[in-house]
Amino acid sequence: MSSSPSSLDRLQQATSDCNAAILYDPLTAEPDYRDASFPLIVPTNHLILPTDKRSDPFDRAATCIKRFANDRPFLLIPGRRFDLHGTRHGKGRGWYDRFLSRVPRTWLRIGIADAMQISSSPLTRNSWDEPMDWILISDTTRWRAYQATAKK
Repeated sequence: MSSSPSSLDRLQQATSDCNAAILYDPLTAEPDYRDASFPLIVPTNHLILPTDKRSDPFDRAATCIKRFANDRPFLLIPGRRFDLHGTRHGKGRGWYDRFLSRVPRTWLRIGIADAMQISSSPLTRNSWDEPMDWILISDTTRWRAYQATAKK
């Protein structure tokens, strides 16, 4: 009897189909994908979004669309709070939501969070909130992945 692949295995497979990545520069309290325990392979073809949120998210999206025109990147997106339906709450300024509204929806969106940032109940999703495809969670001893389910 064969076992089905775990969610983390499925996410690793999904990202292996991507040949580029769009990343963030981790702040002190955010999970760090540069850590040796990070379970995904980050392609050498990647771009790190600015920490300066005064930059124009639409200009950044245009830059990414041009740079990755012939690629399929995955995006690692931090946040303040996530639910398992893919809803993400940031810091309240909407930079990532505006950015994500302009990049192709076919690019794989992965919310990255610490276990304490995961809500056990659905979060309010506003019309401008851009959903995640996956949530990757660090609980200090291991990483877990959840494919976002459709919000009811």
